[in-house]
Amino acid sequence: MEAISLLNSFPEQIKEAIKIAKSYEFYFNANKIIFCGMGGSGISGEIIKHFSKVPFIVVKDYNLPYFADSSTLFIAMSYSGNTSEVISCYREAKKRKCKTLVITSGGILSKEGSSIILPAGLPPRFAIAYLLFTLMVTLENNGFIKKQNYKEAIEMAEILRDRMKEKGNIAEEIAKKIEGTALIYGYGCMASIATRWRQQLNENAKMLAFDFSVSECNHNEIEAWERDLENLTCIFLRGNENEETAKRFDFMKKRYGEKAKVIEYFAEGKSLFTKMISSLYMGDYVSIYKANLDKFDPIETKLIKELKEELSTQNTHHSGWLRKNSFITRD
Repeated sequence: MEAISLLNSFPEQIKEAIKIAKSYEFYFNANKIIFCGMGGSGISGEIIKHFSKVPFIVVKDYNLPYFADSSTLFIAMSYSGNTSEVISCYREAKKRKCKTLVITSGGILSKEGSSIILPAGLPPRFAIAYLLFTLMVTLENNGFIKKQNYKEAIEMAEILRDRMKEKGNIAEEIAKKIEGTALIYGYGCMASIATRWRQQLNENAKMLAFDFSVSECNHNEIEAWERDLENLTCIFLRGNENEETAKRFDFMKKRYGEKAKVIEYFAEGKSLFTKMISSLYMGDYVSIYKANLDKFDPIETKLIKELKEELSTQNTHHSGWLRKNSFITRD
């Protein structure tokens, strides 16, 4: 299936994900949440943490923080169900008596208790709507996050999809303007969306890209612009900042624009959540158009597969946990 066709199914995935979440009745009593997910799965936790009513920690590692205990809800998110980091943390969470929730489409994790099973067969990064909205609704039903206007988010996604059918649409135009290395900036919750843009440009368009959080980057990264810099494109994700942060963006646009191309994308939607979803969806389209322009297959992930094979080969020669779990994969 072509990448654009997969993206076009995003609004329908949201609707189906909400139905899936409502078909499960999981109820947890916890005072904090630890989320573990990598890549296309992990970004869901980065987004949801901004709406959590309880401490929400995102782990992208093989080990849990020391404070994980019986009052913790541990969420294992792996679309494949075989992601080594997630399985390692899941097993540790069980030993520490954490309450657990698994969201996956299959694999080893699908055999565990309290599992929500998603439709399988997609590249994980194209299953973001299933992963994100299934978890959001489940946490909302448990009172862990604020209620969101999913109807508005779906309607905005449908509007953006319709626009993508037009020649010279905004995503295509942004993709044409990106040159060299992309530096993506976002403020607050939009910093999580900047991460998604970076991941999608990396994986789909096979290009170097880095993401930064405003205003943290104004305390360090900004000084790098004292040097002579070439072949950079700055992408500012805007539309949610306060007055002071807007001034920061304006200053960066002026100074960075002296040495790099600057692109501004203003998020659409009434609610903050819808702005995040519309910006995420736009970034996904931009990455596919960029891949097509530069003649890369956005579905194929050659180097990731090579790494998996290398790790799997090494695992057969080593003892311990990795040898017993030579299924190493990605999510």
